[in-house]
Amino acid sequence: MGSVHLVSNEELLETIDPLPPISDPVGTARRKHGAAGAVLAAGLFGIDVALGRKPKEEVPVVVDAAGEPTNIDTDGMTFAIDADTQIVAPPLPPSMPLAPKPKRRSRFS
Repeated sequence: MGSVHLVSNEELLETIDPLPPISDPVGTARRKHGAAGAVLAAGLFGIDVALGRKPKEEVPVVVDAAGEPTNIDTDGMTFAIDADTQIVAPPLPPSMPLAPKPKRRSRFS
């Protein structure tokens, strides 16, 4: 019989290459919109392939901010124009929540 060799996690991670994410627009449409969405997505994908268009690559967007974000709803906003001038916008007073829309009765019930 064969022998068992113990492998550490670091060794395992070095040997396994990460897989790129798979884009499946038809599967996504099926999950979100059902069979009709899958059929429509497949048809549009077929038209796109027939026209010979190249797929657009989506670039991840990373934004770096200095410090913690402020809550403008409670703190307001302050803008320094120069050493002597500063603009301050106070926070808005809290508003009452909107009432839910009344349920409409069906004409057929």
